[in-house]
Amino acid sequence: MQFLRIFILNILIIDDEKDFTDCLRSHLRLQHDTCIFNDSIEALEHFEAYQDYDIVIIDYIMPKLNGDEFIERICEIKPFQNIIISSGDINKSDLNKIKKYNNSIKMITKPFDLSDLDELLFSFNAKST
Repeated sequence: MQFLRIFILNILIIDDEKDFTDCLRSHLRLQHDTCIFNDSIEALEHFEAYQDYDIVIIDYIMPKLNGDEFIERICEIKPFQNIIISSGDINKSDLNKIKKYNNSIKMITKPFDLSDLDELLFSFNAKST
């Protein structure tokens, strides 16, 4: 019998919708360590100082620094960062543009079931075992 070892993931979440990030925090906090930002500039400054995240979950459409700009910057800092884009408004050409920075970027479309996010996080977790 083979057992899959599950690790606690260190997750950075960036979304300008506070209700959404509060929901994610409540859902994920029992299984993972989370750090939440509702401001993309503050999140980038934090990431520059503390890069030790297993996964970054980021909204694509945000004020100040949008998702593709944020992803470009963090991939300059940490090229193989695991990234999940959560958005209700991203087209295939935008996704292809972003994947040039990091081909392992995953996408989850808002609104989504939290169980779908859990599956996506599990897939990252399973790769690391």
